[in-house]
Amino acid sequence: MLSHLRNYASAGVVTGLVGLISFPILTRNLTVAEYGIVGLITSTLTLFIAVGKLGVQHAVIRFYSQVKHGNIDYSMGQLNSTVSVVFFVFASVTTLLWLITGIVILPNFMQYEQLSSLFILAAGVVFIRLLGSAALNFLRAQQRSGDVALSQSLARCLNLVFVLVLLFYSTLSPTLVISCLFVAEIIGVGYAFYCYSPSFQFRAKDLSNSLAKALFFYGLPLMILESLELVLRLSDRYMIESMIGASALGQYSASYNLATYIDLIILFAMVQALKPAYLHMWEADGKEATQAFLSKFFRIYLISFIPFITVFALTAPHLLRFLAGDKYAPGTVIIPYLALSYLMMGAMHILTAGLYIFKDTKVLVVWSCIATVINLVLNLFFIPIYGIIGASVVTLISFGIFTTGVSMSAFRKVDFPIDLRAPSLMALGSLAVFFVLDPMEFGPEATSFLVKGGVGTGVLLIAMLIVEPELKTSIKKRIAKYSRG
Repeated sequence: MLSHLRNYASAGVVTGLVGLISFPILTRNLTVAEYGIVGLITSTLTLFIAVGKLGVQHAVIRFYSQVKHGNIDYSMGQLNSTVSVVFFVFASVTTLLWLITGIVILPNFMQYEQLSSLFILAAGVVFIRLLGSAALNFLRAQQRSGDVALSQSLARCLNLVFVLVLLFYSTLSPTLVISCLFVAEIIGVGYAFYCYSPSFQFRAKDLSNSLAKALFFYGLPLMILESLELVLRLSDRYMIESMIGASALGQYSASYNLATYIDLIILFAMVQALKPAYLHMWEADGKEATQAFLSKFFRIYLISFIPFITVFALTAPHLLRFLAGDKYAPGTVIIPYLALSYLMMGAMHILTAGLYIFKDTKVLVVWSCIATVINLVLNLFFIPIYGIIGASVVTLISFGIFTTGVSMSAFRKVDFPIDLRAPSLMALGSLAVFFVLDPMEFGPEATSFLVKGGVGTGVLLIAMLIVEPELKTSIKKRIAKYSRG
C-alpha cells in the first residue's frame, strides 16, 4: 500500500510543481480576463468529465477484482469489451453535450466573445480524457500505480513544455493554452493505452448488456456525489463572470487555483490512505478497534492540519503576488476562507467513515444536493453585494452544511469519541499567530513569504509538541532509529 501511495503522491507532487511553474507564466502572459476564462474552461472540463464517466470508473476497479477471482459470472473478455464500448459511448455523448453547452447555451449569458471557439477546441480534451479513463482505471485495477502515475505526470509535464516552447515563438493566448493541453492529453492517454494493450481483449460477442447495467447502477451514486462537489467549487465562477465580469473572475481563479494545491497534494494522499485502512480494520478487527483508530486519526488530523492551513493562509497571498503580480492581489482576500473549506473537506472524509463501511452513499448525494442548492441561492445574493469575498464565504458555508449533515448521518452507523481539547488549543494558537503576523510586512513579497512562513511554522510546531506529547515521543523514536541505522 505504501508503494502505491508513494506513486500516486508523486504524481500529485509533479502536478503541483508543474502547476506552480505554469502559474506565473500564464498569469503574466495572459490578461486577467483571459486567465479567468482559461481557468473557467479547465474547471468546466473537470465537471463534464466527472459527469460523463457516470461513476463507471469506480465500477471498473470493483468488478475487475471480482472477475479476476471468479466471484462473479462474467469473464475478463466481457469486462474489457463492455467497458471499452461504454466509455466510447460516454466520450461521444459528453463531447456532444460539451459542444452544445459552449456553442448554444453559454454565449447567451457570458460576456467573453471567443468562448464558443475555445469550447470547440477543448472538445477534443473531453473526448480523449473520457476514452482514456477506461485504460487508466484498468491499470488501477491491476494495481499498476506506477504506470498510472507516469501517464498522468507525462501529460502534465508535456503541457508545460509545449507552453514554454510557444512562449519563445509567439504571444500566449487562451487558444494556444488549450491547444497545448489537447496535445499533451493525447500523448498521456496514448501511453496509458500502450501500457494496458497487452492485457486488452475485445470481441463483439463478449459485449454484455447486463454487465453494462451493473456497472452503471454501481457507479451512478458516486458520480452524482463527485459532480455535486465539483458544482460547489465551480458554480460561483460562472456567477462571478456573469455578474461582475471576467477580470474579477481572473482574480478569484488565481487565488482559488493556488488553494487547490492543499487538496491536490495533501488531502488526496490522506484520503487514499485512510479509506483502505479503516475498511480493512473494520473487517479484520471489528467495531471498537475501528472507532479507536478513527478517533485518534481525527485528533491528529486537526492538530496537524489547523496550523498547516494557518501558515498557508499567511504565506499564499505573498506567493501569489510574487508569482503572478500585483494585478491579482485583490483576489488574495479569499484565501483564508478557501483554506478553511479544505479543512472541512478533510474532516468530512474521516467523520463519514460509517457511510462507506455500510455502503450508504445515497446520504452523501442527498446532502450534496442540499448544499448545492444553498450554494447557488446564497451566491445570487452575496456576489452582487460582497463580490468575490461573498462567493468564498458561501463556499465555506456550503461545505460546513454538507460536512455537518453527512457526519450526523454517518455517526448513526459508526460513531467514535472526539477529543477536542488539544485541537482547540491548536486552533487558538493558530488564530493568535495569524492575527499577529498577517498585518506585518517584511519588505519584498519573497521576504515576507519566507519570514512569515518560517516564524509561523516554528511557533506552531512548538505548540504542537506541547499540546500533543505523543508527537514528541514519536519524533524521538524516529531520530533514535535513524541514528542506529
